[in-house]
Amino acid sequence: MTDNFDFVVAGSGAGGACVAARLVQSGARVLVLEKGGFARPEADAADAIGRYYGSSGLSCAFGNTILPIPTGTTVGGTTTINSGTCLRPPENLLRRWEAASSGRFRAREFERFVDEAWAALKVRRAPENTMSRCTSLVMDGLKRLGVRSGALLDRCEDGCVGSGRCCFVCPSGGKLTSYRAFLQPLNDDRRLRLRRRSQLISVRPARLPGEPVRLRYVELDTGAARTAQCRALVLSAGALATPYFVRRYNLGAGASAAGDGLTVHPASKIFAYFKEPVEGWRGVPQGFGFSDPVDEAIRYEGVYTPPEIAAITLPLEGRRLRWWMDRYRNVATFGFMIRDEARGRVRYPVGPAHPFVRYGLAPEDARRMVRAARFVAEIFFAAGAERVVLPFNRPDNEVAGLRELQAFDFQGVNSRELHMMAFHPLGTCAMGKIVDENLRACPGIYLCDGSVVPESLGVNPQITIYAFALRLAAHLTEKMLATAGKEGFHAREL
Repeated sequence: MTDNFDFVVAGSGAGGACVAARLVQSGARVLVLEKGGFARPEADAADAIGRYYGSSGLSCAFGNTILPIPTGTTVGGTTTINSGTCLRPPENLLRRWEAASSGRFRAREFERFVDEAWAALKVRRAPENTMSRCTSLVMDGLKRLGVRSGALLDRCEDGCVGSGRCCFVCPSGGKLTSYRAFLQPLNDDRRLRLRRRSQLISVRPARLPGEPVRLRYVELDTGAARTAQCRALVLSAGALATPYFVRRYNLGAGASAAGDGLTVHPASKIFAYFKEPVEGWRGVPQGFGFSDPVDEAIRYEGVYTPPEIAAITLPLEGRRLRWWMDRYRNVATFGFMIRDEARGRVRYPVGPAHPFVRYGLAPEDARRMVRAARFVAEIFFAAGAERVVLPFNRPDNEVAGLRELQAFDFQGVNSRELHMMAFHPLGTCAMGKIVDENLRACPGIYLCDGSVVPESLGVNPQITIYAFALRLAAHLTEKMLATAGKEGFHAREL
């Protein structure tokens, strides 16, 4: 039996959940397919990573370095395991996108959707009573260095108590994920059907005007295959998975280039030891941030790494690692990321579940990472740290005091020695290349996730993706109502 819907949305992250909810509210019947299930708080952060991160947290890009790329595989997608930070897309990028589209993408209109997302997510400035000790130490270090920069960050939260576990499933429910903000309020609406643990497996786009899109998906727990048809399919599987369907089913004139143009935010952090307890698990981990005072492509933001994760990710070994772990109560951390110059690509030799990502850090990217590491170390020493661990895979990466830091050979650090992760994969089905300004790939097929963002943002992207989703929902609603005519809302196909 084939189920009929107005729309099918594959993915429930910032793009999928948001566009699905708005379409339901406009009167459409919508099926949401989500590969993951509901996430629940875990006592051990490693368990959360294994259950709710893509490839159990082992997704990586390979090139002149190895870059783990964490994404969420759960209801709410990556919004369930992100830090909740909300930053607006840079105005200069919006103006550039408008110019590139010859005005079909309108920056001022997009900013209205940003405002709408801001309100829907109840974004507010992180309150001081949830500020972590790591944040206060960095603020003090900046002040002592005479750097007037930084502010408490805006976050999507409603009742945050500062549990310090944002990236490992919020234990209090205070963080507003895409599910909580958009889908959960519609749980009793019969027009919305959310099928968890269900994965899209094939797509047949419309061949003639008025013909529906046909698709197959599998229920992962039972192995049962199902079919559905709809007026339009919205692919929101994320920048690492959406290109697979575009390439595999030749969805649009640019299908062969889907997966190219990958941009990420290479990121790392500094660990610093203080005499007094820090207890970094108390408070909002990413409650404070600032741009580099010299290079706007570098951004600094708070971070906290639970001890069970630090023990396997600190670039230390043996007795040196034991020394830091025995004193972890007194360890502060702070992170940084860069707007990259490099571009990568994603391919699928074994299907969408395990994308193969090629990405090589550009020389300027490596230089910025080293500069950022040095600056955060300087901040911590100014705040009173006794020693720091630099994010370099080399035996001399521990530094005790500012004098040793100044003597360190930063120019000798190469890309392969950088100890990094990469966040916010974007651009693999970019607007203007794979999809048009309305995110349409071909008749009846639309894309809505980080893959459509045309370039590296330099800021946390969830608000930008939500705004794209709201914009797409408005476009589809307008088009749907226009085609329905006097025959009724569901009478005709897109």
